[in-house]
Amino acid sequence: MPGSPLLYTPPAYTTTNVIYGTGILFTAPNPSLGVGATVPADYQLGVGSAWTGLGWSFVGATEAGVTLTFNPTVQNIAIEEQPTPVGVAVNTADLTITCNLSEETLQHINLAWGNGASTAVTAAGAGQPGKTVLTLSTSFATLSVALIGMNQLGFARVLYIPTVVSAGQVQTAFRRAAQQRLYPLTLTAICPYNSITFSDLTAVATS
Repeated sequence: MPGSPLLYTPPAYTTTNVIYGTGILFTAPNPSLGVGATVPADYQLGVGSAWTGLGWSFVGATEAGVTLTFNPTVQNIAIEEQPTPVGVAVNTADLTITCNLSEETLQHINLAWGNGASTAVTAAGAGQPGKTVLTLSTSFATLSVALIGMNQLGFARVLYIPTVVSAGQVQTAFRRAAQQRLYPLTLTAICPYNSITFSDLTAVATS
């Protein structure tokens, strides 16, 4: 049967969907066990002051940006009659956000070291310099996390994880001039998977 020539005609791709740029990472304490922190109204999702005004904290400068890792493990369901699996069951689904914090404050140290420390502040007085003491704890406090990036329309795209724990190896090198002191941060989701959301702003409100 005659037909069109067998030409190689790949589908078009959309270069505007190729997105790059840094992400803005905010954390906030959970108001109660299993309850995520409140996020700003939709029209303010890309406004930093709207987040900090609700008690969220910006993690500040990082060494090499923020990395989002989704790492599921699966169990193949096999039968003798065929070499390929007949099904794949999800066993675990780890979701982590990692970065190297470049700003060294007691707040950043506490965040990287489990977010369970208590802080005592002593005001300056006669014969008493002002000081702040951070007392560490292995009772890690949970957090909410929001990772904000710009989408292909120039609006905010927000990943919201209502409950995470900061629990990862922290190794900080004190060098003369090789680099700044870094505090690796590992935030691991510990909430139901269907409570994690991506919100994508797509158009300006009509009024």
